[in-house]
Amino acid sequence: MGYNPCMMKEHSDFIFDLYGTLADIRTDEASPALWRKAALYFGAHGAAYLPAELKERYLALCDAEQRKSPDPYYEIELSEVFASLYCDKGVEPDGRLVAETALFFRLASVKKLRLYPWTLPLIGRLRAAGKGIYLLSNAQSCFTLPELRALGLADAFDGIAISSDLGLKKPHPGIMRALLEENGLDPASCVMTGNDRTTDIAIAKAFGMDSVFIRTESSGGPVPGLEADIETDELSLKKDPGLLEIWS
Repeated sequence: MGYNPCMMKEHSDFIFDLYGTLADIRTDEASPALWRKAALYFGAHGAAYLPAELKERYLALCDAEQRKSPDPYYEIELSEVFASLYCDKGVEPDGRLVAETALFFRLASVKKLRLYPWTLPLIGRLRAAGKGIYLLSNAQSCFTLPELRALGLADAFDGIAISSDLGLKKPHPGIMRALLEENGLDPASCVMTGNDRTTDIAIAKAFGMDSVFIRTESSGGPVPGLEADIETDELSLKKDPGLLEIWS
């Protein structure tokens, strides 16, 4: 485990990435079965698609949304894509149908979703110590908010910033700035924990914030200049729960 003495100072607020850090997830949007199920779902609500047609149109709409901004860290809102898929077939969906469609699509694409074994002990430890706990995630709210409820994390955070709500994704400073300003947080008192150097550790460094890197299966390799103050890995945390001391 890598260690930097700066982490010995007192921290009052702890910011976490979600997927690959607190929750392990695997999805497969290339699966033909997903598009067969999705076509049936849309058809049952009056929007008839062949599976291949639905996939092609979905990807085209996603691309069109992405091209609305030249910013490489612009984040689209998938709920708008699902709504457009209905409108293309003459169906005017209400918010409930769009939300239910997004949830169905996500459920059909997810192959695995679970909390890592350190997640609940870590959150419990920080909560007992009176620390602030926050979520900063590159994700879609239409997927993530239901998944937080399913994982038992709906009430775990004092504040949440999700990229699709802000139209920006990590490492764009705007998403971190929004979380800090909305919750009155001082970067000097915060720790950012994540499993991705190019997003989580990069954004922490941009704000002069201490950071913890957890290497999990979905983490990439080393990135020069993006080393965290503390570095550990999935196996180490499984073997030695005492490593949770690094968040104290």
